[in-house]
Amino acid sequence: MDQHPLPPAEQPPEPAPPRSRGTLALCVVSALAIAAGTLGAGVYMNKDSLVWQRILGTEPVQETVRTPADELLPLLGSARLAASGKAAGVSPKLRAEWAATREMLNGHVGLLTPEALLPAGDNEAQPSGASASPSGTQPAAEAKSFATRLASAGVGLVDAALDAPDQRSRSLAGAGFELTMQARNLLRAAGGTQEQLDRLPAPKPVSAATGVSGSSVGPAALPRFMLSGCPGNTDSPAPGSAAPESWIDGTGAQGLGPESGHALGQLADAAYRLGYAYNVAGARTAGATREGAWARSRSLVEFAAALERQFAGVGACDPLRQPAYQLPADAAVNPLDAARGGEEQLALLLRDAAATQEGDARAYLLQRAWEQGLYTRQVTGKIPDFTQIVGATTASSGKSASETAGKPAP
Repeated sequence: MDQHPLPPAEQPPEPAPPRSRGTLALCVVSALAIAAGTLGAGVYMNKDSLVWQRILGTEPVQETVRTPADELLPLLGSARLAASGKAAGVSPKLRAEWAATREMLNGHVGLLTPEALLPAGDNEAQPSGASASPSGTQPAAEAKSFATRLASAGVGLVDAALDAPDQRSRSLAGAGFELTMQARNLLRAAGGTQEQLDRLPAPKPVSAATGVSGSSVGPAALPRFMLSGCPGNTDSPAPGSAAPESWIDGTGAQGLGPESGHALGQLADAAYRLGYAYNVAGARTAGATREGAWARSRSLVEFAAALERQFAGVGACDPLRQPAYQLPADAAVNPLDAARGGEEQLALLLRDAAATQEGDARAYLLQRAWEQGLYTRQVTGKIPDFTQIVGATTASSGKSASETAGKPAP
């Protein structure tokens, strides 16, 4: 039988010739080129990407922002080494001041240093950054150098307190005051002269807003304080609500919070009570002691009265000054010592009041707190415990701070 060719549509397709290796390679290279071009264009269009930052050298540098509180751990380490040393030639007085420095720093490190940075394990572990002499105990010359470091760190803490939030400001300022005062004790124990003591750094709070120093305002010329209301009014508004109209400073400016009126009221009340105690002490003494007590009484009462007058701008507040106050039991035997027992409380209240203010008012109150701390150290021989909360009972006396200079007589 004859075979007829199939129609073209029904003929099987001829097999394709095999591709050469060169053709396959060309395809692969083309695909890679297209992918690279696409990726490159994307990277080029996003010059803020990490790739371009590395190419152009504009990659941001991660910097650690140091704060004044960061100095506390190295200082504590040095103080621990010095306090535990046994080298000869160190007087018992200097050893005692090293121990006091260590204890003081230990308290403030716990308050101001993040827990993650605290040394793990034993409390007496030496923090990084500590340094000491090869013998393990710092001699008098090195103690003098350390006193300067301590005072400088204290000044830095007080400066940081000017702009810190209220509670943080109180902790920073208290630590700064104690460090700076303890530096004086340490320097004196190391044989420092009065000239060296005068050269130690000291806090001089200056408002960042106006450049006004707290020391440039006299006791009678008080700055305008922010007051939340009459003394004793600590009611705070509901979250998210507007501040009451009484949170003003007499010029229409909104105050800082509900604690300001209470804190400044406590301050004025304590100054009145302390002034009364000194007035009684003057009446029960004679000569220069009497004149000194009465001068101190006048100064305190003038300060309290000037502070109380500012409450006239927030409403009809009850008078703070009482006709008489009940004095501590030992006032009959040691009237001057009884009066001086209230000086520490006044320093703490000045610190607390400063934390409720800002600008010139905070700078002024911090300066007054520093001066009050120095005066307390002078007349009582001790540095105020700025880690203490006013009103808390102290283990040594069993009395609250509000009982030391008298309370309103019944």
